[in-house]
This record gives sequence, C-alpha cells and structure tokens, in this order.
Amino acid sequence: MYWDRVVVLNGIVDYLLLLSAAWLSGLPLRRGRLALWAALGGLYAGAVFLPGLEVLGVPVIRAAAGIAMALGAMKWRWRPAGVFLLLAAGLAGVILALGLAAGSPSGLVQRLYLADISWQGILLVSAGFYLVLRFFMGQAARHGGGELLQVTISVGGRTQTVTALHDTGNTLRDPVSGCPALVLERQAADGLWSPEVAQVLAESAAPEEKMARLHRIGCPVRFTLLPFRAVGTAAGLLLAARSDYIEVNGRRYPRTPVALSEQPVSDGGGYHALWGAAEERGRGHEAVDVAEAAVAQSAKAG
Repeated sequence: MYWDRVVVLNGIVDYLLLLSAAWLSGLPLRRGRLALWAALGGLYAGAVFLPGLEVLGVPVIRAAAGIAMALGAMKWRWRPAGVFLLLAAGLAGVILALGLAAGSPSGLVQRLYLADISWQGILLVSAGFYLVLRFFMGQAARHGGGELLQVTISVGGRTQTVTALHDTGNTLRDPVSGCPALVLERQAADGLWSPEVAQVLAESAAPEEKMARLHRIGCPVRFTLLPFRAVGTAAGLLLAARSDYIEVNGRRYPRTPVALSEQPVSDGGGYHALWGAAEERGRGHEAVDVAEAAVAQSAKAG
C-alpha cells in the first residue's frame, strides 16, 4: 500500500466532490476552505491504515467523519452537505458499475481504496472526473440565468460588493424608466447607509412610512417605491434607493434602482441579491441593449 497516494487521491476526490456540491447548491466557491476540509478528509483516509487507529475504519465512524467533513466545508449547512453525500454515493455507484463491467468489482474497489495505481492514472482520472462534473454541474446549476455574480453597488459615495444570482425570472423594473432593478436583502446592505438611514431602514414599518421618515431626516439618497408581485406573496411595494451605479461583470449600470427586501432571497444564504438583466451577447444581446437604453433614459430624466 502507498500511504501517501491514499491521502492524495482521497483528498483530490473529496475536493472535487465538495466543489461540485457547493456549485450545485449555489454557494460561493470558497476554494481555500473546501481544499482544507478535503485535505482533512484525505488525512483521515490515510489514518485508517496507521497502527492503533484501525477503529477509524468502522463504517459508522467513517460515515460520521464524512458528514462532519461535508458540514465543516459547507459552513454547517445541511442541504449542501446532503448534496455532497449524494454525489459521493453516485461516485461509488459508478466505481461499482465499472468493476462489474471489468468482471471484478471487488478488485477494482480494492485497488482504488489502496491507491495502488500509477500517478499518471491518478492525475488523468482526477482531471477527467473534474471536467465531467463541471460540465454537468454548470448545466444543472442554471436557474433562468443561474450563475452567481459579484455585484458592486455604489450609493451616495458608499460602495459594497455582494453576491447575486443571475435570475432572468426577476423582472422587477422602475415603472417610469423601465430600468431593471437589483433586488437586495436589506440586512446585506448596511455598508451603504449612514447610521441614521440604517436605523430607519431597520424599523418595522411599511415601506411608504420609512420613505416619509427618510425624507424628514434629510436623507441625501433618493428613495422610491417599486410595485412588485411574487409567487406565493401578495402584491406590494418595495423601498428602493437610486444608486450611483451598480457594476456587474465589468458593466456599469448608472442610477440603477436597488430594491430592499426584508426577506432573504436565498434559502441557503449563498447569495444576497437577484439581478434579472441579460448579461450575455448573442441571443441575449437585445435584452442587454434594452436595459442599457432604459438606464440612459433614466439618467436623462434624473
């Protein structure tokens, strides 16, 4: 048995599975954190073979260690950890199927478990596995746009960067200019306001009452109300601030409304905003042009 190969191979596979699970779950790809926990998983796999630590190979303890590794890598979120466990089970099924096709499943599993294969084989299998997972992962993770975006918001000279989901199902716009609006969790925007403005925004009051109070305290940021309708939610109003600009993938949208949501926009907490404008040229270039024209019209009107 090659102890170092056991550690390296298990660490590589754990990292790929953790990376895939995070991507599928819509979480930010904290590669350093994922690599750290994958390395710990590889060391655990190697520790099973050390004298006096054979108890670590008991199936129940192995399962508990796998769950703990997944939870630690995913910041103790159960759903992404469950995705990791499902991917691991799927990989085990693929290995079993290959073994059955080769006529000796136990022999193949044993060789993989002990890392009794060449370094060239380790590198080729790991690279191919990652590319296949990334291809299918990239398709499965899309949700009407689907990818996560880093969005820089500037309001009144204050800037903040947040992670947003590119969701073309988000059609919220300024009803006057037609400018697409960024929907942002109010709790994730504290860096954009002065303490006085943040205090008013945190109050438990209707959006129109908050806007009146902001006007009374002489808030320098221009706020407006945007009507919205969502599935399972009664139609209502969202308080929105007119930004200096937002920047998405290097493209700036001046004076874009930033609508503040009191409810989280993500179940898993992987992103804190929704952006609905098309960002790609090609089939989506007309939508981008419309968005830019709306922004230009808003700028002239302001």
